[in-house]
Amino acid sequence: MKWKQIEVFYTFSQLQNVSRTAEELGVKQPTVTFHLKQLEQSIGTPLFERKGEQVTLTPAGAALRHYSRELMALFRETERVMRDYRDKKGELFLGASYIPANYLLPPILYQFQQKTPDVQLRISIQPAPQTADDIIMKRLDIGIVSEQNLTTSKLTVKRLCPDDVVLVTPPGHPLLDSTQLEADIERFPLLLHQSGSTRDIVNDWAAEEKLNLNVAMELTNVEAIRSLVRLGSGCAILSSRAVEEDLAAGKLAIRPLPYEQASRWISLIYRKDRPVTPIMESFFTELYSGIGYSETET
Repeated sequence: MKWKQIEVFYTFSQLQNVSRTAEELGVKQPTVTFHLKQLEQSIGTPLFERKGEQVTLTPAGAALRHYSRELMALFRETERVMRDYRDKKGELFLGASYIPANYLLPPILYQFQQKTPDVQLRISIQPAPQTADDIIMKRLDIGIVSEQNLTTSKLTVKRLCPDDVVLVTPPGHPLLDSTQLEADIERFPLLLHQSGSTRDIVNDWAAEEKLNLNVAMELTNVEAIRSLVRLGSGCAILSSRAVEEDLAAGKLAIRPLPYEQASRWISLIYRKDRPVTPIMESFFTELYSGIGYSETET
């Protein structure tokens, strides 16, 4: 097997069309056909089954697609890493979950951009599990995510700062001083995020304590929830990071939930087998500086 054959095979296995594969790779159609035939001959077993215009992978072809995907991802990552060392510039593929992306990273990204203008940041905002999967699959370099018990033998997980889930109310609300929150919270309207890890924590707490929460409104946007709580539409359960500015301005108040699983962290994650490049090191330095984190703390 040769590298060009693997590249052509992987692209063709995705597109399943010779002309589109040729266009994607910038070669002629006979070149694609030649490499595919050479690959099948070198392996000694069919990789495709053709029925008219439809092409399907044989079991051997499906297995090769799995390995070719890994090889392609590793090759592209290797190219970028070597470019980082050679040129001291390049790309950083960063994944972030919603809370750090919106309430922690913006000033850090700004400072990093000012200090390393030759580095192209590519940022993907998505749930923490998807970010972790994309890092493992070499689609992302690093991630900054809200997590509770993210443990995997393939990732380094550095907890940077707390991101607890808390009860959010207008200032002076009766629930702030309640000595029996589980009983009293049912009497007040709640504005909750429609889905996601924070809502999962709320649901688990309610199930454990057998709470009949008065959910007045479900929204998909944290900013909308903040605004409605400020206006007095109800209380909310949100990330403490999402309301820091409102707390500082005296527009909102919070209290911890009496639930152990409400504790959460914002963490840096990256593959254990991934070399830390100069670009990654520069970003880590800016990240640690921006949140006042010291590696000696962990």
